[in-house]
Amino acid sequence: MFQYRRPAGRAFSVAVYLYEPGDGGLDRVAILLANHLRRRGVPVELWMARTQGAGAHLIDPALTVRRVAAPGGKRRLSMIAQFPALAAMVRRHRPDILYSAGNQSNMLVALAALGSDTKAVGRISNPILRPDQRGANGWARLTKFRAIARLSALTIVMGEHDRALLADSGDVRLLPRPTVTAAMEQARAARQPRTPGTPHRLLMVGRLTAQKDQATALDALARLPHLDWRLTIAGQGALHADLQRQCVALGISDRVDFAGYVGDPVALATLMGQADLLLQPSRWEGLCATLIEALACGAQVVATDSTPNIRPVLAQAGQHPVTPVGDAAAFARAIEQTLARPASPARLAAAVRDHGVDRALDRYLRAFEALVGAASTQPPVASPVLMR
Repeated sequence: MFQYRRPAGRAFSVAVYLYEPGDGGLDRVAILLANHLRRRGVPVELWMARTQGAGAHLIDPALTVRRVAAPGGKRRLSMIAQFPALAAMVRRHRPDILYSAGNQSNMLVALAALGSDTKAVGRISNPILRPDQRGANGWARLTKFRAIARLSALTIVMGEHDRALLADSGDVRLLPRPTVTAAMEQARAARQPRTPGTPHRLLMVGRLTAQKDQATALDALARLPHLDWRLTIAGQGALHADLQRQCVALGISDRVDFAGYVGDPVALATLMGQADLLLQPSRWEGLCATLIEALACGAQVVATDSTPNIRPVLAQAGQHPVTPVGDAAAFARAIEQTLARPASPARLAAAVRDHGVDRALDRYLRAFEALVGAASTQPPVASPVLMR
């Protein structure tokens, strides 16, 4: 049977699979990766079931985008039904690497590449095990993740905890999260110290869902009536009305502003650069992009123990240790202590330096080169490069 081999000296090719350009962190990372590879001269395409979404404006216009046929319905079922179409595209276009944007698509990508010369790369974008997943459910979930990692040529994780969980499950590599942008560094440089007598500027960023658990943070703030604070909540979601009612019930509605979804990265960086403290009360996370972004912008962070992956980052940044998930009293104490003893913006920035977008994405590029045995890529090119 004829086996295709990449010609010596030719740059390897990559197809980045993303279900749709949504407003989540995994969507943003996948798009940034595709853009970055194109700028570095790598033949790359973005393969999506849906091309419209909140993050579509981030896609480089010069990037080649292909539609993967997908039926309607719920995302998970639609993604499963995409398997035949995606497997056919792999064999038609023969990318050297097929990259999966995150957890939900890792199995799909691994199976679509199976039996071909294409190497599947999966990325762990959410926790392998949530804090409340134990016993049989936890064992089943971990077994599934290990099986997917063994099917994949490479699995990218965002913390030592996840790498340890997937030990002996194939090639598992810890890479930084491409998060810190020039706009964030500029926001930190433009940061102004809080004027005495003005409220502490607090911020929460994320979807208004049970996972993000804004309710616990609001309960915590209600325990701090003696502090002068004002909170901005940037995000949208199904719990918007519930959270507004909670603010009224707690008597803090006059101190909380709902800003809605902030999709412009520069506007979000500006918002973080103006905040004294980011509240991150999530029940579970993979690494938590907003935490890294806030530190890069010079804001302090108080976070729950949503994933072991964030503990080293907080320690390096001189932040308060994580608090138990759902513990409003502990979260309130952490807020008060952090506002009283903030770390310097320089220390915050140093803790997330490796998460700079270009620095981190070049780490992805080097990992891909090693995976396919390619030589270093050529300097960036101005025109789009199509896959073979």
